[in-house]
Amino acid sequence: MAKRIVIGAFIALLLGGLALAQPLDTEPIFTQVDPRGDSFGPGNYTYPEDPSFPQELQEMLDLVEFRVINTESATRFEFQFAQPPNSAQPWGGAGYNFHRLDLYIVSGSRGSKTTFRPGAQVLFKEPWQVNLRIRDWQGAYLLHWEDDPDDEQAGIWQGETEGIEVFVQGNAIVAEVGHDLLPPAEANWRYYVLVGLQDAYGPDYYRKVASEGGPWTGGGGSETEFSPNVYDILAGGTSEQKGQLAWEPGRLAKLEPVGKGGGGSFLRYLLIVAVVLMAAGGAAFFWLFKKR
Repeated sequence: MAKRIVIGAFIALLLGGLALAQPLDTEPIFTQVDPRGDSFGPGNYTYPEDPSFPQELQEMLDLVEFRVINTESATRFEFQFAQPPNSAQPWGGAGYNFHRLDLYIVSGSRGSKTTFRPGAQVLFKEPWQVNLRIRDWQGAYLLHWEDDPDDEQAGIWQGETEGIEVFVQGNAIVAEVGHDLLPPAEANWRYYVLVGLQDAYGPDYYRKVASEGGPWTGGGGSETEFSPNVYDILAGGTSEQKGQLAWEPGRLAKLEPVGKGGGGSFLRYLLIVAVVLMAAGGAAFFWLFKKR
């Protein structure tokens, strides 16, 4: 009887260890709050003046929170804004026809420190490996840093796969990417989030922020290729955003990733090693009982 109790306890312990070694498919992986009222780029950006652009546009582009959640079948990225992205929809689409979003994921050491295509006009302090490009009218692509930016068909397009979905939910633009296209998010991933205005004719679909605002362009930037065409980024504070988006002729702004960094894969590795050691110990344990 005592032998059965010991064996049962060991099996329960082993199963518990195996459960710990599995990814938490239904748990939030990362959440970062972004300051409200900072959708002004480096501090002085204005918005286009044509009546097609609503008065709420600045709040519609104001990123206030970013979440990453693993579900059973997909990784879910939530971009929360101060106003619903579909507060005004003059041009139709799926509910976010003003927004041009870029999510760059940092999950390793080898990668790129430039945007996949010119448009946002920023650099990155640390290399990224995966880029989720989001714009309305079936414009989402999943891109790898080694894809060819000169190839218009590069990456995985949401229109050709069931594994990428983008939609509006409350105040959020939500993107879900299936695990067959992107592995479940890990705790050591870090992120760059770029929020710009969408323009079907702009560089990489970003609307230009010129030196002087006009009907179809914002103001406060420049006519050069050095001022960011970005109104908001994921950052720890307003002053941090202003500092990162600061630029000057001949020098692009350089952004820093947000996230915990480190530990995610290592901790899972330690758990797996622990389970293996437990299994080895269990084998020895059973051998000793059998020998008796």
